[in-house]
Amino acid sequence: MKKQLEKKEMLKLYFWTLSYFKPFILPTFLYVLCGGVMIWGELMIPRRMGYLIDNVLPLKRMEPLINQVLILCGIVVLILIVKSIFNLLEQIISNKITKNQQTDLMVKLQKLGFSYYEKVPTGQIISLFENDVKETQQTYTFLFPQFIYSLAQFTVPSIILIMGEPIFFFAAMVGNIVYVFINQSANKKIHHYLGIETKAAHKSQQSLYDAIAATTELKAMGSKDWFIKRTMEDFNQFRIPRMWSVFWRHFRFTTVGLTLTISIALFYFYGLDLVQSGELLFGEFIGYSFLMGLVSRGFSVFFYIIPAQYQALNYAKYLHEFLNLEPDVIEDDNSLDVQIDKFDVEFKNVSFSYKNNQPIINDVSFTIPAGKKTAIVGESGSGKSTLLKLIGRFYDVTQGEILVGGYDIKQLKLENLRQNFGYVFQDTYLFNMSIKDNIKFGKLGAKNSEVVHAAKRASAHQFIMDTEEGYDTIVGERGVRLSGGQKQRISIARMMIKEPQIILLDEATSALDNVTESAVKQSLEELSAGRTLVTVAHRLSTIREYDSIIVLEVGKIAEQGTYQELMDKKGLFYGLVMRGVENEV
Repeated sequence: MKKQLEKKEMLKLYFWTLSYFKPFILPTFLYVLCGGVMIWGELMIPRRMGYLIDNVLPLKRMEPLINQVLILCGIVVLILIVKSIFNLLEQIISNKITKNQQTDLMVKLQKLGFSYYEKVPTGQIISLFENDVKETQQTYTFLFPQFIYSLAQFTVPSIILIMGEPIFFFAAMVGNIVYVFINQSANKKIHHYLGIETKAAHKSQQSLYDAIAATTELKAMGSKDWFIKRTMEDFNQFRIPRMWSVFWRHFRFTTVGLTLTISIALFYFYGLDLVQSGELLFGEFIGYSFLMGLVSRGFSVFFYIIPAQYQALNYAKYLHEFLNLEPDVIEDDNSLDVQIDKFDVEFKNVSFSYKNNQPIINDVSFTIPAGKKTAIVGESGSGKSTLLKLIGRFYDVTQGEILVGGYDIKQLKLENLRQNFGYVFQDTYLFNMSIKDNIKFGKLGAKNSEVVHAAKRASAHQFIMDTEEGYDTIVGERGVRLSGGQKQRISIARMMIKEPQIILLDEATSALDNVTESAVKQSLEELSAGRTLVTVAHRLSTIREYDSIIVLEVGKIAEQGTYQELMDKKGLFYGLVMRGVENEV
């Protein structure tokens, strides 16, 4: 029963893979038509050869001989021209399908929530684009076209053989049956090793990513030798099954020659006997030999494609599963595209937990007034950063609702909602492009003067001008050429150029020195004038002038008030300040 279900799953997966042909019906039709012309040409050659030998050569006249040779040459030229068109269409269709698949993957990547990236290694995601798309592409570039072509190449000549000389068809099938019998064991081995190979490919891709991304940490910890050994073990888990799967696939090819020899021997044994007895003309015999070759070639390619397609489907399965993942946050089809006038934020009995985990936020209610500055503080793990992500709807609440400007954020279009937000995360990500382009990412199409103004407000202009190419300096992957404080200032400039209505800061100045932080703090105060500012505080002394401070404790609001009110209360917040844990919250 399990085997039957697996076959059904594979069949469903195969039809899903082929569904990418739908947008390209016309070129696919022309592609199939070219294949039909090529098969017609291959069938005409033996017929013309037979006619030439039996009917033209005995006349010993040059004119009909030249005519037949020209016809044969014309058929060959036609096949070559159609073959070129066939190959061109194959590349056009496969490239467009690959582009569509990669586009679908990118769209899905953007739809998936934070939780997916927290659970799935980056290397595994990269493997989807590198290994899985590449291997699946074989379906469009070779496997499906050759499946149809080889099936026709086997079927049509077989019918001609059966209608003409059935004994030749059975001679061909003897070798083919031996081929199938010998390769049953090989196919099982191939399927076994392909399953191991596919899983190991993702793991080895992740190891390669870690080896590149964590080079500094590995050297600093003196662990590079250990990691090299560990990485090579992961590579071996891919390399060894890959080696065996390739071996058994080549083994199948070596058996083609053996089985073809059996068919040829039988063909010549019966064929020459028929020629000698006068039952078969020599030209017909030559024509049938061509048809025998087409039957054997079509059959062998057809049975080569089956396990090869199985391999491609093993990789396509990961694409299919990924593209069918249900995002954590789903935008309703009837979501509102409205102009928000008032940018206050209200939490109403909000609870949140990851799947099958304990609640991170538990029945929280509070209001962040529009145009006011609110700080969120608490011990590590109290849920501070989670609150910010809930406001931007990077997660959906488990219970309750969050309102922005009086609208439930679940009712708003995500793009409409987030265009009003300016985020600065503690873990700053910079693209491997120029400083200018990294800042302009906050406002696509911004003028250079706007970029410079935003950089000055973020206290970044001076260090930018000290770099070798100023604003055109390439920062490297993840901003590796910049310090932590410099990266944070670029990130703050990127947020400032957007001029958001709601500013959300997640320990955005944690990597800055006191002098720079003071300057950035002054710029943030200027930017936030009339805007809503919510920050997860790193240094409690920097939030003295905030309108409200929310103190979290294990996902609940323990205290709320101004800095002075909370200090006078001498509760949890007072304890945090007095214990001097500013760098730990």
